[in-house]
Amino acid sequence: MFKMDLLSQQFVLPGQVLATSHSETEGGFLRGHGTYVELVPEGGEEGDDDCGNDVMVGGMAGVSKKKRPTAWGSGGGSAQGEVMHTDGSDDKDKDGEDEVEGQTSKGPQRLIASVAGTVERVNKLISVIPLSPSVYTGQVGDLVVGRIVGVGGSRWKVSLACSPPSSSGSNGAMKEGQLPLSGVNLPGGVQRIRTSEDVLAMRTLFKEGDLLTCEIQQVQNDGTLILHTRSLRYGKLENGVLLTVPPSLVGRRKNHFVTLKGLKTSADAVDEDGEGDVDVYLGLNGGIWIQRTVPSEWEEAIRSDQDERAPLAETLQKLRHRHATTRVSRSMRERIARVRNAVECLRLVHCQISPDSIEAVARASLDAGVRVADMLLPENVVKLTE
Repeated sequence: MFKMDLLSQQFVLPGQVLATSHSETEGGFLRGHGTYVELVPEGGEEGDDDCGNDVMVGGMAGVSKKKRPTAWGSGGGSAQGEVMHTDGSDDKDKDGEDEVEGQTSKGPQRLIASVAGTVERVNKLISVIPLSPSVYTGQVGDLVVGRIVGVGGSRWKVSLACSPPSSSGSNGAMKEGQLPLSGVNLPGGVQRIRTSEDVLAMRTLFKEGDLLTCEIQQVQNDGTLILHTRSLRYGKLENGVLLTVPPSLVGRRKNHFVTLKGLKTSADAVDEDGEGDVDVYLGLNGGIWIQRTVPSEWEEAIRSDQDERAPLAETLQKLRHRHATTRVSRSMRERIARVRNAVECLRLVHCQISPDSIEAVARASLDAGVRVADMLLPENVVKLTE
């Protein structure tokens, strides 16, 4: 049985022992995220008292019990002596419930925290919730910005780290999603069953290295994220700026497609091609995409040249093509860079990134007369974000 009354929401550090089991068959706990299981080494608990293989919660793996630090957190003095253990003898549990995933060896086992965070328990499932998660887990309905890293098997493999495939920095720590062929819109918005010809032409839609916005459609039991781009708002991203921030800084909102207006200076009274506003796509995985707002004149010109009964998907496809092939004016590039540096300022001070905070920093830089190139100077970062 577990003793968890005073241990819930307790703060733990990586390497601290969360639970032990006397069971001669399998452990009496289930491993949740943020934890891992190891066997108690033979003779590793010699000299302990009559608690046998029980370990004080808060102790570090591989450290004798007499030298282990007391429990962490706000449990008070009564929690420091708590022992959380299981004997694997709960007859009310279903057969096989106390199996530990990936653990086939028999003997005493212990559950150890792999991240810093708070302990959370649901029946026999013990997890550690990170205080500031750096790895995006994903939920159904989340908007994410990803990069295609593989094509094959009627699906695309999408890295949610957003970094280029050539850089091996953080890709391994970030989840990857799968975008099936059935989850994308065919050219022209045609609705039909996908064929083998569509499979052969997959790289005409997305190829390795392409950036795209998509939505999480399903989270499978093994944690695999199934994505889709069937909404007309989603698709390939071109002619803009991408930057990545910790996922914990981007909160869930009703709308993650936002437009920032009125960021013109006095010298930008008239902008070429009707440009003026800036679009920001806030991905919950930490990917943020910034581009110009497509002028309404473009859509009017396209509609006047095509049949009135043409589907909306065809119109949007032509708009995206014109956006991707039309050069961005100098003044618009400066506004995009200002918004980009505003997001970077918020990241440097670990402030929540939202449309309001981005606009506030960008406007503060305009009011203070700070050049785009000087926004990331330490003194200006503090001044613009205070």
